[in-house]
Amino acid sequence: MTGAPARWLAAACAAAFLASLGAGTAWAAQLDDVTVSKGDAGLRLAFDAVVDAPERRVFEVLSDYARFGRMNPAIVSMSVSAAPEGRGARVRSVVKSCVWFFCRKVVTVEDVTEPDARTIVARIVPGEGDFESGSSLWRLTAEDGRTRLHYESTRVASFWIPPVIGLWVIKRALREQVEFSLRALEQLAGQKSSAQGR
Repeated sequence: MTGAPARWLAAACAAAFLASLGAGTAWAAQLDDVTVSKGDAGLRLAFDAVVDAPERRVFEVLSDYARFGRMNPAIVSMSVSAAPEGRGARVRSVVKSCVWFFCRKVVTVEDVTEPDARTIVARIVPGEGDFESGSSLWRLTAEDGRTRLHYESTRVASFWIPPVIGLWVIKRALREQVEFSLRALEQLAGQKSSAQGR
């Protein structure tokens, strides 16, 4: 990928990834690092963060693919079906976003698997959306009652991107999207924890 509108990438990769839960919500999540780089495999995005919610609850929210739009208001639609190979799920998302003067709906189709209760792996289905190839990984680790998240993805787009949109734009908007998404994820996971604790 030669570059991409930041808000599309943040949603599509983060897996693509969140509905507003209100600015007054207390937020203890910590975003440690965000990286954006280009290589032979396309554009690579990664971040590490800590969420103030139990690992199992965080995994439940992240693996509820049909309702992932709760964590990203740019997601227009989400659909989930069984993967053709019979293992995992095929997830299709449509994201509508604008960067500066350029607006577009981006379709992402991925086959998603869960190797264990701490890991989510997704691979782009070529020819089914707006990306030629790519993959993403979520890895969760319990940390003193909280959850450490590691996310990384690569994407090769099949659509034209204005050359003025560079890595610094992508990184800035990715950080904004991730901070918003972490707040939503933390509250949703906390709601699950409270409901099951009654």
